[in-house]
Amino acid sequence: MSHIVDQFYEAIRTGDTALLDSVIAEAFCLICPTQDHVLSGIYEGKQRFFEEVTPRVFGCVNPEEITFCADHRVVFDGGEVVVAMAQNNGVALTGKRYDQTYVHIFKVRDGQIHAIIECFDSALANKALWDGCDPVIPDTPAGLSNLSRFNAA
Repeated sequence: MSHIVDQFYEAIRTGDTALLDSVIAEAFCLICPTQDHVLSGIYEGKQRFFEEVTPRVFGCVNPEEITFCADHRVVFDGGEVVVAMAQNNGVALTGKRYDQTYVHIFKVRDGQIHAIIECFDSALANKALWDGCDPVIPDTPAGLSNLSRFNAA
């Protein structure tokens, strides 16, 4: 299923919202396994992802100054579970560098992404992207006890 993950990164890199929409399932969930950061917890639903999560991220940068997920590599493709790493380099609207590396664990079924566990340097994101922003309140706090949401996706 790494070809679906490649399409996800292509959509993020190029800002192709139609492609991104096509690879994200309606019952999608984003899991950010951190506590007390702007993005921490489990965010349920494709609509919430597009209306609350992505604007908080992409709204903090000038696309002329940064490319999200400019490069990526699939680390493991186990069919329904794909692990990849991605990185971007650039400057956020705060004027601070946002040279971020992500580890993503994807749950892919029926040609769409049903869940992503996203690990990133949250301290860097809070400082460079979201300096002073309010958190996006999760539907559920992140924790190992909630990993069943990923498994069920």
